Amino acid sequence: MPQQPAAVQPFGDLSTAQILVIGHDPTLQVSDARAEYAFFLELLARKPQTTAQVCKKNFARRLCQYLDWLAGREVPLSKIYVTNLCNDFLVRQGPGVILIPEDKARAGVLAIDDLVAIGHFKVILPMAEQTFYWLCQLGFVDQPDARVGAFLPGALPRVSSARQGKYVKTNGTPFVDVCGQQFTHLGVPIIPILHLKSWRSTLSGRWAPYNAGMALALRNVQRLLADTPT
Repeated sequence: MPQQPAAVQPFGDLSTAQILVIGHDPTLQVSDARAEYAFFLELLARKPQTTAQVCKKNFARRLCQYLDWLAGREVPLSKIYVTNLCNDFLVRQGPGVILIPEDKARAGVLAIDDLVAIGHFKVILPMAEQTFYWLCQLGFVDQPDARVGAFLPGALPRVSSARQGKYVKTNGTPFVDVCGQQFTHLGVPIIPILHLKSWRSTLSGRWAPYNAGMALALRNVQRLLADTPT
């Protein structure tokens, strides 16, 4: 039996990518499947052999559809670079969002900082509340901003859940107030967005409050990519 990988690999070519996507971590909430590359993007070039592979390939396709929607046009794979804040497969301790430990988050921020320094990105898209929390807490979002100061206390991991290895925000709905807005890292725009698992072009139920933020994300991303050739 082949050895399971300890970490997922980023997907993309830094010499051509103009959109940097930052996911949460590669450990699935209800499966022990381990992708070779982030979001199973390696399967886009393969013919699925099993029902499980079909599901994984559809997950990768959905990420591409999400980016196409944000850009308002088809985005070639050559224009995207996809990684996670934590690329290690963390231990899942039951249902819920896995807490990324601070040391793992700090290592991820340093790695992403290196990617931005090498790459030629037009926009950085962190997906989900915890991802953006660590980017703010660890100084990746680098301009002085009252929005960050207001976001951090509510997005702080709740202590009782953190002891169980889970991420639950401390209070309120802090991500609603920053979703879709523009921040920066060394002059490169950052637009925090909902995670792929939560995205729909029109949101309802518990996600309905994010419609305005995602509409803003749509406008901001399309503006930032307006002069980018396909």
